[in-house]
Amino acid sequence: MADIGGNAKLPAISGWTKLSLIDYPGRPAALLFLAGCNLRCPYCHNPGVVLDRYPPIPFDAIRDHIVKRKDVIIEAAVISGGEPTLHPELNTLCDKLKELGLKVKIDTNGLEPDVLATCRPDYLAVDIKTVPEKYRLLNAPYGGGECRERLSKSIGVVKSMGDNAEIRITAAPRIIDRGDIKSLLAELRGVSKVFLQQFNPNQPMLDPACSSAKPYGTDELESMRAMFSEAGINCKIRE
Repeated sequence: MADIGGNAKLPAISGWTKLSLIDYPGRPAALLFLAGCNLRCPYCHNPGVVLDRYPPIPFDAIRDHIVKRKDVIIEAAVISGGEPTLHPELNTLCDKLKELGLKVKIDTNGLEPDVLATCRPDYLAVDIKTVPEKYRLLNAPYGGGECRERLSKSIGVVKSMGDNAEIRITAAPRIIDRGDIKSLLAELRGVSKVFLQQFNPNQPMLDPACSSAKPYGTDELESMRAMFSEAGINCKIRE
């Protein structure tokens, strides 16, 4: 944790991208990564962050950069990971970023839904990996029943935020298929935006063996997308 004066603490920031034009919808943003995760998704593209392999970055350095560029370049901050909701100081970080006049987005796997209420993000992205029963493939700390309950709460938050929130699903072979998509449809009805993301084996991954996995073809992704559309759910494919 980083001390920012008085009794206030901030979570350690393991890395950051000074400017992203794609991570906050419609706004240029700084992207902050918090270390650690309660899942071990084999296709995760941030293994160093998940395994906490990087030295922390002082928040003061990030704040100074943002202040110099606020309103000219940077309008928002995205807090990602790893899994940011594991950090009890996350709400303090959100408050500090909002004090700088920034919109705040949180990227989360949705397994800690109660944290989201205290952080009050301006935008929320929840990654649904697969059906709850298959979260064992991701070394989830909870059984299928508890995963279902926790994810359902987070999906409820997404629904309540309307266009200011989204569900993301990475189409990772073996982790999710059309049968799993069919099982998720009832829970996701009422979500404003769902994005299917292509699995990309050409990046560093938590499990290097995943680099040999063949991504779903365009036709298969379109079939998945069509299942959402037929269920009345707005779904787009995001490359």
